[in-house]
Parts: sequence; structure tokens; C-alpha cells
Amino acid sequence: MKIIILLFALFSTQLTFAQSQEKEILLEAEVNPEFPGGDNALYTFISKNINYPTKEKENNITGRVVARFAIMADGSVENIKILSQTPKAFNDEVIRVLNLMPKWKPGMQFSKPVAVYFTIPIVFNLETDKPNKRKNNNLNNVGSYFGIICGLAIGILIYKLIF
Repeated sequence: MKIIILLFALFSTQLTFAQSQEKEILLEAEVNPEFPGGDNALYTFISKNINYPTKEKENNITGRVVARFAIMADGSVENIKILSQTPKAFNDEVIRVLNLMPKWKPGMQFSKPVAVYFTIPIVFNLETDKPNKRKNNNLNNVGSYFGIICGLAIGILIYKLIF
């Protein structure tokens, strides 16, 4: 009876260890995950899909959301977490857009696909009209998108410098 319990304990420990290895998410990999089409495609995807929350826009509220998520070994996006303290509407919008992302090219470690964390800042910024600018031009939202893209570019640059 003691041998059976010992074998069961040994087997369940090995099973738990194997399961935890499958769910392990790296902070960096030999080859980091890549959005389909690269960084510019990521900027474009977020710019086209993100909506400035109406209440925050009406009240001229800006913010910088820092989100961390995992690119799993199959390229899917999981474990989205907001790391910054920003208005809930901004956080919800970032989570919504990140959940829309297509599968990424996964990170690689020892020539095998692995799950890797990815951190990205997204800036919600409103540009106010200046007296010399015409109000009825087609570029009214360029300031918002420019702020988002600059935030993304800075975040990716910092990420690449650190890792």
C-alpha cells in the first residue's frame, strides 16, 4: 500500500511539474514575439481599432495605459493585465482592442515556440485646436492617433533596449 501511495505522489508531482512548464511565460526569449507585419502593422491595427471613450473625450481627459499580455506558444493573446492607474474606460478600451488582435508569430527559445510576456503603452491624448488652425479639416483625429502611435513607439523602443 505504501508503494502505491508513493508512486501516486511521485506521478502527480511530475504531472504538476510538466503542467507548470507548459504554462510558463517568459519575460524574454531568444526571438521575441512579432505582430503579423511587424511593429508598423501593430501601430496601424491599434490606431484603426481603438476608440477614445466618449465621456473622457468630452471632459478632455487624457491618459497612458500600460498593458501587459502574454503571447502564447500558439501565437494567441492571453493574460491581459493593466499595469497603470488610468480611468476604467481607457483600460476597458485597451483590453477590448488587445482581445481583437490576430495571432502573433510566437517567441522562440531553443528553436521551440514559447509563451512570452509583452508590455505596451497606449496613450490617449487630445490635441486642442489652435487659433490658426481650421476646425473643419479632415485631420481632427490625427492628434489622438499620433499620441497613441508615439506611445507605442516609445514603449517598443524601451522594451527592445531593455531586452
